[in-house]
Order: sequence, then C-alpha cells, then structure tokens
Amino acid sequence: MTTQPPNHLRLVTLDSADSGNGVRIEIHGDLDYDGADLLLDEVTAQLTDRPLLEDLHLHCGAVGTVDSMGLSTLLMIGRRTAAAGVRLHLDDRPAKLDRLLTVTGTLDHFTAPPAAGPAVSHRTGAPDRTGGD
Repeated sequence: MTTQPPNHLRLVTLDSADSGNGVRIEIHGDLDYDGADLLLDEVTAQLTDRPLLEDLHLHCGAVGTVDSMGLSTLLMIGRRTAAAGVRLHLDDRPAKLDRLLTVTGTLDHFTAPPAAGPAVSHRTGAPDRTGGD
C-alpha cells in the first residue's frame, strides 16, 4: 500500500501590485489542522509589521483541502483584518473552497462589501448596539 505524502502548507508573501499599500500571501497546499497556524501567524505578522496596510490578498488558487481548522483560521483572519481596518480579499478561490464557504454560510462574510462604518439607529441617531433596528 502506498500512502500519499501530506500536502504541507507553504506560503509566499509579496508586496501587492494591486494596491498602493497591500500585501499578497499565496497559499500552496492544504489549509488544515497541521498548517493553519502558519497562515494565521503570517497574517498576524503582516498586520503588526505594516500599520498602514490597506489590503490583504490571500491568493487561494493553489489551496488544497480546507478542513474546519482552516475555515476557522480564515474567519479569525477576517476578524483581525476588520479590527485593523484592512480589506481582506480571497483571490482566485477554487470551486471547492467556494462550495465550503457556501455550505457553511460564510461566503457572504468574505465577499460582501465592507461596511461604511458602525450602524446607526434610525430612531436615536446613536450607534446601534443591538445589531439591527
């Protein structure tokens, strides 16, 4: 019996030519329990080292398997970039990643346009802390 070697995660980080102040991280391999922390650590380092960062592009064209830990990592990256005021782009998503995001109800979370600012209550003009009207 022959076993396939794991598709270890490898990242390539480049300054993004797409925007004036952006970075592109190319993801090669499986985004899973064994490698997801590597991506989270790299994103965290980029957010820390580049305080003027505007756009973070995750190039997903060479992503293999994405398990629950990989999905959780993408969601954590989404929270961290939002908190830093950085636009997150999941570029060149393969169909299998889109299916996973659709089935888990997270596709719109990654592809919706960013909110212009905090929601404001139409009744009081104050920030809406309830999440809706």
